[in-house]
Amino acid sequence: MQPEARGRRRWPWLLAVFLLPAVLLSTALLFASDLLYRRAAARAPAFPFPACQKVWAHRGWAPAGGENSLQSVQGAFERGAAGVEIDILFDHELQDFVVSHDRPFTLFNGKPLRLETVLSRHTHGSGFFWLDAKDLRKLSPLAARKATQRLAALIQHYGLGERALVESGNPLYLSWLASRGVHTSYAVSPNDRKYAAPVYRLHAAVTKLGYALAGASAISMDISRYTPVAAATFDKAAVLLSTVNDPGTLLRLSGVPEVKVILSDHDHFELSACAGRASP
Repeated sequence: MQPEARGRRRWPWLLAVFLLPAVLLSTALLFASDLLYRRAAARAPAFPFPACQKVWAHRGWAPAGGENSLQSVQGAFERGAAGVEIDILFDHELQDFVVSHDRPFTLFNGKPLRLETVLSRHTHGSGFFWLDAKDLRKLSPLAARKATQRLAALIQHYGLGERALVESGNPLYLSWLASRGVHTSYAVSPNDRKYAAPVYRLHAAVTKLGYALAGASAISMDISRYTPVAAATFDKAAVLLSTVNDPGTLLRLSGVPEVKVILSDHDHFELSACAGRASP
């Protein structure tokens, strides 16, 4: 037999040797992740947020004083927003959280705005907070341990345990917050438009495992990623979406039971997901 013929006959066996374990592993991953995801979603803490009023202010009501400012937070609540999303960063020197989307920090009257200052103004109100912990996932485990302890302490000290949630893309750090009774949301980026179906399913499986590890109350994503495929993939979990400004889209999404919160830059806060919906 010619060497070329022997080589051609070996290829199917070599492919089987390498592909079979990969297929079996992928199948096991898909099955296990879906099972754990469904169990985690069934055990997720019940959301205390209003079921009808789902449109929240993205970084507050910016015209009132700039994004992520005391004035924007207060302005959003005054305009009827049930909740406000603000961006927070952990400062190593202060060992505390600052309200800002980027570094260097946004300054107000020449100083960074501490998260505690914002929360302390709303201890007796009825408004809810979505705290987007921008850099939590990038911290070392030691720094993240201090950061999560501080964040949980702030939420508990100001009586916001049922009025605040923390968003991050690190499931381990979210699990530390969840263990302290803090509502959390696991930030995800499904992309069925970019990846082929097999790749998307594997990515979704890893995401589901992360959600299960986090013990999160919800999953959050950008509206561009909330496609019909993504909605079907994560249909068991509560979903938080950012950022939607079109009134028709807001009205449609508010009617989706799994969607609990939708962020908006515009004043559509009175829109209702319940009977007798207000006009946006």
